[in-house]
Amino acid sequence: MLSILSQTATLLKSRYNSDMNLDGLTLAALTAELSGLVGSRVQGIYHPQPGLITLELWAGQEHLLLIEIEKNPRIHLTHARFVNPPQPSAFCMLLRKYLRHGIIVGVSQPNLERIMDLRIRHGDEYLLRVELLSRQANVILLRDGTVLGALKVEVGQRSFRPGEIYQAPPTQGKLDPRTMTQEEFLKHLSPGPSPKGGGELAQALFQLLDGIGPRLAKEIALRAELDPAQPVATLTTEQRFALWSAARQLFESVRDAPSPCIYFHDDKPVDVAPVPLKLYEHLRCESRPTISQALDELCSPHSLAHEKLELHQLVRQHITKRRAALERVAQDLERAKDCEHLKHEGELLLAHLSQLQKGMSEIELEDFLDGTRKNIKLDPALDPVENAQQKFARYKKLKRAQEKLTERLEELRQELEYLESVEHYIEHAESEPDLLEIREELSAAGYLPREPHRQESSQASGPREFVIKGYRVFVGRSSRQNDELVRRAAREDYWLHARERPGAHVIIKNPNQREVPREVLEQAAQLAAYYSKGRDAKKVPVSYTRVKYLRKGGRPGLVFVTHEEGTLLVAPKGEV
Repeated sequence: MLSILSQTATLLKSRYNSDMNLDGLTLAALTAELSGLVGSRVQGIYHPQPGLITLELWAGQEHLLLIEIEKNPRIHLTHARFVNPPQPSAFCMLLRKYLRHGIIVGVSQPNLERIMDLRIRHGDEYLLRVELLSRQANVILLRDGTVLGALKVEVGQRSFRPGEIYQAPPTQGKLDPRTMTQEEFLKHLSPGPSPKGGGELAQALFQLLDGIGPRLAKEIALRAELDPAQPVATLTTEQRFALWSAARQLFESVRDAPSPCIYFHDDKPVDVAPVPLKLYEHLRCESRPTISQALDELCSPHSLAHEKLELHQLVRQHITKRRAALERVAQDLERAKDCEHLKHEGELLLAHLSQLQKGMSEIELEDFLDGTRKNIKLDPALDPVENAQQKFARYKKLKRAQEKLTERLEELRQELEYLESVEHYIEHAESEPDLLEIREELSAAGYLPREPHRQESSQASGPREFVIKGYRVFVGRSSRQNDELVRRAAREDYWLHARERPGAHVIIKNPNQREVPREVLEQAAQLAAYYSKGRDAKKVPVSYTRVKYLRKGGRPGLVFVTHEEGTLLVAPKGEV
């Protein structure tokens, strides 16, 4: 038995990195769970992302129902909160027109299909059909069998244009495990010309039974203490009866006594099941009150930790590339700097033309600068003057290259400084709006594709604000906020920043335009040290000057200090 589980674990490794698919049996348990929404009022409908619809429901308390049809097709209640676009999509407006303020009167699943229907009464009765068919997933609004609209107007060979009669996906002709008899099961599992009876056991079960995917097909085999890869033709009568009992037991436990659980591999959630699975005995299992809660934890990519990790990895990749480019450009620049000798060689050739003739490959000449003898390589195909001109031409080319490489080196240095500051802000982001601000900034800078369905930064957090001895002090949360703080600051306001470390700009408002007390500067410097890469250091040097001595740099959050008024060595402190 251990060897079977070991083989199965190997088969599952690829699953840990793949997208989740809800099988029909799990969806049946989820449908029963969501039937508790009957009687809820639809008070809000949103379309925060291209493949994501959310419904705000009210029935004594608020619920948020999530419908996802792209990366992880699913439907469940969620605690996640999403940033909605300022302008709703056409499909969102359509759903609001027919469903907002309606009452949910039914939640059902046709047979064991990966489809869930929400029947909503708002004057007429409407059907919001959610098809969770992997790459062919869709959300369709129907009235009396007629399509009013759909998130995708075409999926495969099926069309969902308004006014068309809805065509359900073709059935697969599998056995319904809730109504099948033992005789039907054993008959279809018998070896023979039918594809349902041939091949490996798990594949045969998958092709035979409705409502299961490859995962539950393996589970049935393991519950019958059989190898999922065993050929069907080798099954004994006793093993066939064991499979029948295992299948019935699995379906009955999901129907009558669901026990939602989430499985972890190396502390990473990798799958959800309506009941504990023998298939995953090698994984850590934790129970959850509902399948919705388990799915929300497994699938939601919007948690703060996940978003921070995703953005950090992206920025770290760009930092690695820019550092490599910086090294290459520095090496090229070093080689290009060795161009003055070409100019000097050209001058030596012109000064000794009488000693040169066409056909020479080199010549040794006296250097008029220091009196030494200098060996100069020549092109035999060129005459003396052309050889000198070639030296000057190569000198000018390398000189131009040196200027461009110097410019490029500075560009890369500024870009690297900017990316390292963004990395710092990601590490210390405290909320989803903070990360939204950073994500939008990266999109604007071209490091991320623009996301038109996200609301703009009006949803983002403003800068941190403190009051020190009556002085208002602001601390930026992102490079763009740093820019905005400096742009809005008065000339006599004070600016502070940790020296030679990525970190926040700190602005001390100075409306009376007088010298800021030393104690205020020191406490503001502690904030600048804390909100920098030096947070964990015992002491951090912090520069300060008035805003009138700053010049805007080329990258967001980058400034040049034309006159530094002082430096404070302080211990980082995040509060005053």
